[in-house]
Amino acid sequence: MRQKMTSLLIIDPQYDFYDVPLNEQLTLDSKQNTISPSLPVPNSWEDAKMLAAFINKQQNHINNIVVTLDSHHEYDIAHSIYWKNKRGEHPTPFTLISHQDIIDGIWQPTKIEQLSHVLKYTQSLEKSGKYNLIIWPTHCVIGSVGHYIVSPIHAAITAWEMHKATQHHIISKGENPHTEHYGGCEAEYPLRDDIKTQFDPQLIELVKSSDQVFISGQALSHCIASTVEQIVKKLSSDDINKLTILIDTTSPVAGFEQQAKTFTENMANLGVNITKTAEVTMD
Repeated sequence: MRQKMTSLLIIDPQYDFYDVPLNEQLTLDSKQNTISPSLPVPNSWEDAKMLAAFINKQQNHINNIVVTLDSHHEYDIAHSIYWKNKRGEHPTPFTLISHQDIIDGIWQPTKIEQLSHVLKYTQSLEKSGKYNLIIWPTHCVIGSVGHYIVSPIHAAITAWEMHKATQHHIISKGENPHTEHYGGCEAEYPLRDDIKTQFDPQLIELVKSSDQVFISGQALSHCIASTVEQIVKKLSSDDINKLTILIDTTSPVAGFEQQAKTFTENMANLGVNITKTAEVTMD
């Protein structure tokens, strides 16, 4: 009898997205850098502990773990340094930059040679109706503490690897500074000269080769939503039914609760399972 293939997909379980308690903000390296999350999602530390408990409980049944990592540079289209106004000031976090703002000269790229690109970029975003360009706090910079997987989840993955004598798989996204990359399959605005921003079938193949795929991570309103939406567009209804969002292991960015609610309702209507970890049973 063929063994059931169960996969776990964890979206961006990185320190910059978790509301790490003060007593957990320990020094991680010799430079005396402490954990200071730049974009903490409310309730996310409890989410991490819940997911870690799920991994530990289901060690025998999980065959495959895939982790996406948001991976940026300081210079990034969704970070302040990429933009400036007429006074040379960079936008503050959570500033929205529209296509019209750029036309009107309210915001311009710091490198003016990117003007044509950002005009096309913002126009494309607004036509899609999905996300407006928002300036996020600088986050998940490659090599920084904020880029690391949070300790509860990392420890659970490590224990799983030791138990199963295997390794988890990493998918990195977001390195190109000229496009946002919420979803694990492709950037919001794929670039012709960078294959890493274009559609990557890895997660589609993961679902097709699995009997069930559990999904967790942060944040429900953005990177989980975008990833799952990208995946389901490429799947049959039978394959969509393999997907289960572990809803008690993920939370929305503050202020985007309704966006997360709409996303989960839409996915449930398509056949994605929305389940709490305590309700999961595996044979």
